[in-house]
Amino acid sequence: MSQENKILALLSDFIELLKDEKKALIENDAEKVVEIVSEKQVFLEQLETLSPDSFADEALKAPLAEIKHLQETNLMLTKTALQFQETILKAITTTVKSSGNTYSKKGYYKGNEQATLINQSL
Repeated sequence: MSQENKILALLSDFIELLKDEKKALIENDAEKVVEIVSEKQVFLEQLETLSPDSFADEALKAPLAEIKHLQETNLMLTKTALQFQETILKAITTTVKSSGNTYSKKGYYKGNEQATLINQSL
């Protein structure tokens, strides 16, 4: 297999991996995303060993453009997922802080000064 064909095959496989990552991000499958990120590292290591000097750049333009587009899409999906998680955490925190009223051990109704999601007392 020529150097050009190796690189094109590698880029094609990388594109498929990015499509899988996009699907996993959309489905919010964190375990699959972690697995794919590890696989991306392997691809990057393989790409570093190849040199594209032996063929024309025209052959690379289409797959590289698709890779760039998929990377940008996956980055946007990742940022959106993070913003969603932050919004949920803020909503939970606000709810917990505003519902701090409870009964004391002696049965008196009082407001808590500090509300948390996790019971920190031992």
